[in-house]
Amino acid sequence: MDVSNYEDKGGTVGPCNAEVSKISITAKNRSSISAPVILNSTVTGNINIANNYFTGPGAEVTGPGTEIMDTSTLITEYKKSLLSEYAYITEYTSRAGEQVLLNDRYTDPLIIQKHREKKERETEMRSRGERFFNTRETNQRNQNIRLDQLFGPENGSKKVPRKAVILQGDSGSGKSVTAQKIVLDWASGELYAGFFDVVFHLRCKELNGLSGEMSLLDLLDCSLTPNEIGQILKDIPQRILFIIDGFDELMLSGTKESLPPKPDIKSHSQAIVSSLLKGRMMRESFLLVTTRSTAVDKLENILKKPQCFVEIMGFSEKGVSEYFRKFFEDEEFSSQVYEQVKIHEMLYTACFIPVICWIICTIFKRKGKDGVVTSELTTTTSIFVDFVLTLLKHHSSLNQHDELNLLKDLGQLAESGTPKRQVLFSRNNLPKAISDLPNIPFLCTFHQQERTYLKEMFGFLHLSFQEFFTALFYMLTDKAEAKIKVKELLESAGNGRRNEHLLPVIRFLFGLSNKKVNRLIPGDHPKSTSTVIRAQLEKWISKVIEKNIMETFYMSDFILHCLYELHDRDMLKNVMKLWERSGINIHWSLKGVDSQVVMYCLQYSSRIMSMEVKSNSKDLKMLHPVLCRCTTLWLDVESISDADVDLLTSALGRRKNVGYLTMEDGTLSDESVQKILKTLSGQTSVGNIRLVVRSISHANVDLTMNFLVKEMMGRRFSVCIASQAENIDKSLCSEFTIASKNNSFWFTVGHSEGHQGEISEKLGLCYYQGFSKISFGLCPFSAISMTDLLKTSHNLRSFSDMKNTEFDVNVDALLSFLSCVPGLTEVDIQAEYLTDIWTSKILSYLQVNPKISHIKFHLRNLMISDEARVCSTFSVSRKQFEEYKMHDSERKNPSLSLAMDRWAYDTASGSNGELVHSYRLDKPALVKLSLSFPPLEGSSASWEVLFKRLYQLIQLTEQCPELDAHMDSLLLYLHSVPGLKEVKVWLNNLIESWAAGLLTLFLSCSSLLHLQLNTDMSAVSDVESLGIMRADGVRLSVGCNHLNYIDGCCDINPFEPPVHKVLPCVSITLTDDSENANADWRRFFQAYNQLKDLTEFSFEYDESVRDLLSVLHSVSGLKELDLVFRFMTVDGASRVLNLFQTNTSLTALNFGAVERHEISKANFKKDHRNEFFRSQSAGQMSDDSDEDGMSSPLSDCSDEINQSDSYELDSMERIVCSDLRMWKRLSGQCSLFLKCTSSSPRTKSLFSSIALTLSENSEKTSSDWKNFLKAYIQCKGISIISPTFDETVDALLLSLHSVSALNKVQLTTDSLTENLGAKILSMCHTCPSLHNICLQVEYSKRYSELNVCSSLSVTRNTDSTLTVDIQLARDSMTEISPSFISFISPCSEIPKLDGRELFETLDILKGLEEGCEEHEELVGDLMSTLLSVPGLQKVRLKISSLILIC
Repeated sequence: MDVSNYEDKGGTVGPCNAEVSKISITAKNRSSISAPVILNSTVTGNINIANNYFTGPGAEVTGPGTEIMDTSTLITEYKKSLLSEYAYITEYTSRAGEQVLLNDRYTDPLIIQKHREKKERETEMRSRGERFFNTRETNQRNQNIRLDQLFGPENGSKKVPRKAVILQGDSGSGKSVTAQKIVLDWASGELYAGFFDVVFHLRCKELNGLSGEMSLLDLLDCSLTPNEIGQILKDIPQRILFIIDGFDELMLSGTKESLPPKPDIKSHSQAIVSSLLKGRMMRESFLLVTTRSTAVDKLENILKKPQCFVEIMGFSEKGVSEYFRKFFEDEEFSSQVYEQVKIHEMLYTACFIPVICWIICTIFKRKGKDGVVTSELTTTTSIFVDFVLTLLKHHSSLNQHDELNLLKDLGQLAESGTPKRQVLFSRNNLPKAISDLPNIPFLCTFHQQERTYLKEMFGFLHLSFQEFFTALFYMLTDKAEAKIKVKELLESAGNGRRNEHLLPVIRFLFGLSNKKVNRLIPGDHPKSTSTVIRAQLEKWISKVIEKNIMETFYMSDFILHCLYELHDRDMLKNVMKLWERSGINIHWSLKGVDSQVVMYCLQYSSRIMSMEVKSNSKDLKMLHPVLCRCTTLWLDVESISDADVDLLTSALGRRKNVGYLTMEDGTLSDESVQKILKTLSGQTSVGNIRLVVRSISHANVDLTMNFLVKEMMGRRFSVCIASQAENIDKSLCSEFTIASKNNSFWFTVGHSEGHQGEISEKLGLCYYQGFSKISFGLCPFSAISMTDLLKTSHNLRSFSDMKNTEFDVNVDALLSFLSCVPGLTEVDIQAEYLTDIWTSKILSYLQVNPKISHIKFHLRNLMISDEARVCSTFSVSRKQFEEYKMHDSERKNPSLSLAMDRWAYDTASGSNGELVHSYRLDKPALVKLSLSFPPLEGSSASWEVLFKRLYQLIQLTEQCPELDAHMDSLLLYLHSVPGLKEVKVWLNNLIESWAAGLLTLFLSCSSLLHLQLNTDMSAVSDVESLGIMRADGVRLSVGCNHLNYIDGCCDINPFEPPVHKVLPCVSITLTDDSENANADWRRFFQAYNQLKDLTEFSFEYDESVRDLLSVLHSVSGLKELDLVFRFMTVDGASRVLNLFQTNTSLTALNFGAVERHEISKANFKKDHRNEFFRSQSAGQMSDDSDEDGMSSPLSDCSDEINQSDSYELDSMERIVCSDLRMWKRLSGQCSLFLKCTSSSPRTKSLFSSIALTLSENSEKTSSDWKNFLKAYIQCKGISIISPTFDETVDALLLSLHSVSALNKVQLTTDSLTENLGAKILSMCHTCPSLHNICLQVEYSKRYSELNVCSSLSVTRNTDSTLTVDIQLARDSMTEISPSFISFISPCSEIPKLDGRELFETLDILKGLEEGCEEHEELVGDLMSTLLSVPGLQKVRLKISSLILIC
């Protein structure tokens, strides 16, 4: 716009007179103003003013005055200057004019956005080599961020950008280079293009050198003038990024001073930076602050919010490789250096620090390409020394004296933690000199959360640096003290593998004793101390060799590295001479030690006892002189060609023990193979040989066979020729092996076409992979022509359709070949796809050849047709008998084991990758089938029938009506398998028809020894199962597996009581009678399945128990019965006891119950019964858990229960017992034992256990067990103070009269009162058949003052008299007199004895001291009471040490 009223007509403009009014011009950004004369005017906006001739004091112009450019133009010019200024970096060793392009060096570092925890840091610090990088990668997965993500919103937060980012990193981790890279990439438009318009970079180290006052405009020293910078800061503050690099180096003033609020206000540089950090100035701008971890606390306290913390961790493994590649222009050279450094685990670990990478690359670059192979590698210790000196020079402001003290203090800290394996330290652990430093080089710090506070922790960059500083500490110590400490270190390291963490320290000591390295260490101590330490090290390493502790495997590698680090030829000669005497045995992989280290150390050895080497052909050439001197050699070469064969054979020489010679890759010709085999024939012994050839042909197979026959007979060996041919058709097979072991000879033909199980495409046709391995063994050796086998196996590699007649012919040819092999003892066949016909042929061949002692036949896919697959895992195996791992029946003729699983349905997947059958009931019922049967000559099953029946069966679910018919068909087939010994079936659920059918099969098939039905594939014991075995009859277990059938997989301990994890659990033993196959077992399993789901409130529960027991009662020869239920009603328990009493063959009954809180509203059913009992095993619940267990399930159902007036939970009572057992003696007597362990007042029984003995004629009459159990549950919750005590006890004792042939009763209680004792006295009189009744106090309660005595026993004698024994318990602190009373009385007169008075007297006597007047009086009363019984025959009292007999 034109705001001038004057036109310049003469081409010049003179001064304007005073009459010209003042003009105010305001324009929008980037608008244009044409104003030839601006005087006394105010101009604002982003305006380009071309010609302003008059800029007197009256004109206010926001610009340089003579020329003001718009902001975008200024930024463009600023970027251009940055591109030239920041494109290069100056390295530590750069001379004048030597600079390197930043992009040629820069490698993306590993930056994480999280605080690492203590355990994570310790794991990283202790790991080394590839494991170190893998650990870091695993720990930081999904936490890595890129530079362009630094100012993005945090994960899971709202999209609010961070105003300030703290980039923490340790010394030398690449913080400053990363900051420079950010500036360069912004200037080039590659970073933050749409986020920041301007990026300013401030280096704190440079700011410390500034003096005087200045403004931020002055501080931002760049290509822009202060006025131009001011214009930018004013116009776009919200799009400016300030990078403040090296906050830890900024020397902030300790005194408070005012902070400048605006960029143009002058102050000290530290105050300006502080104002910028705190947001007092340029609050809308963004900040990126780099700092060491030691200064993070100070920074986060002053930095404006919101702020974010990220950590730069140096290089990842990929970053190290990339840095090496960028550093060297030659890619081959880069690869050589990287691989050689990677060999050195300790050095490679340190490469996560960029400065270490730079030092290593600089050294190698100085050597040149040839130096990598020919010259000696700089030692690891020298690299660490270079790193320390570099950091001290370029990352520390200390003088030389303070640097030396710092190294000592760091060494002291490292040495304090190394013996204890401590890698993290608190501030209290730090020497005071270090603790007072504002910045601590070589240490990192972090905060560990401890309960409600943060604890400051310190650690070295890595454990390797702690080990280095520990060794350095010894070097910097006085000679006397160093000698003592090193002696202790070496003695500790000699105590075996438990102190192997000290070995790296010793290795660094060797390296620091290197004269060249030692001269680099500042100070005078290292020079004098190293001489003392070097002598100690030589003496120690000689002692290590003399004691011959080289068997520790890692020691040879360790010794070689120590000797190389020292680089002392005199010591090397002495040690190697000493080592030769005991025999040099070296075990290493060249991935763990460098060949140059080996060559340097072994150059003075004339004879090496053994070496284990893994190398490539290049290393082989270098190691050739050493290998020639070996007596025993294990050699693994990555790849080898014909050109390397002469070198290899020369290295092998003659009369060596070749442990193995293997190749991972190669293209050997037949001539080369012949050379190698000829060389091997001249060796003392040969182990495993693997040679890789161009292709396997009849020619090289014949070479191998001739080598076997002519050279290797009678020797143990294994020779394999493998083919790496890209076109498999050019090779007869991919691998051919001949092996000899223990006079047996193995021949193996292998095919590896594509991936395992893969269907390949050839010439547009679908090809199935056939046989992948054919292996057989024979003893003794017989000459066999391999031509036919190789041709047959080549034709068996693949087939195009399931009806391939040619393939069928070749299967017959293979079996015919095996049949003709003399002395065939072992067969191993593996295949990918086979049809049922071909599989049946192979299986039949194996079944009729019992002389084949070892059999492995594994098939991945058993097919019926192109679209129909039976299973994806089919295997047959046979092995020789193993004591204690196999059943004794396998001793003479071990069985073949056949297993099939992963049916076709299991491998079919939906579109989302999930299995088609997602619900248990939708899945086919059959999961897996396994059979065992002995091989018998001339006896084979029709296996095709089995496969077809299985194919029909595996597609059926439990809901299919055809399931039972197909199951019967399968079981009928299994019955026809000759000599069938074992059947294992896996189902999704325990199906009654399957369980009954399998049990019937077992009982009717006399050859079957074991049958197992499982409902889960996992190897756990808490899955439902059915097990049957023959051992002293037939044993059956349903629920849990409690059968100890030895088959190599049994985990049952016969010496421990069974643990029941599946309820109910039923175990049965019966005679081996085939008639039992006709029992209604289906009804039995139906009842069992119903018991799993019914609750104690279900009407059907008693009916299911009755059905289960009814079937058992009909079984012939029932011997033993174990029942473990979740609960048992009175009706069910009484039926179990009646079964035992009336079944003459049943000799043992064990009943137990385990509480399970699984009653829910869905399973709860109303029941009007109020009498049932439930048992709980010991240890299942706590003392008070019975009460909780009672209320919890019932409370869940309270709403439903309250709706029924007839259902009264309050009247329900439960009997809680842990054990109920019955057994019969040889005499015919029957015993019952019932035990209750509950301690809850509501469920605790008055009698904790009851034991009953019935006479030998008890089975002739039935007992009223129901009445007895009812009376027993009434004792629950009863105590001696209960109002119903007398009534309850009388009812229980009366119920015992209904037990027929009752001979003996034993009751256990915790409260034996005078009232209870009196009732027991009269029991024998009222029950004529009762021979003995005993009432005793629990062992833990026998000293209780509440008990009148500890036991009461009444025994009926043969002469119609009763013997009464009363024992009064006493402990060592209490004397009771009398302590024992016994008397004999006629049975008819016992009611005349006042039992209550007798026990009351005894109760009083317990508390009296013997000899006192009252005691003597009561003893007299006691005798009077006893003597009042007419016909009393004998009284016996034990008073202290006297025994009184009347």
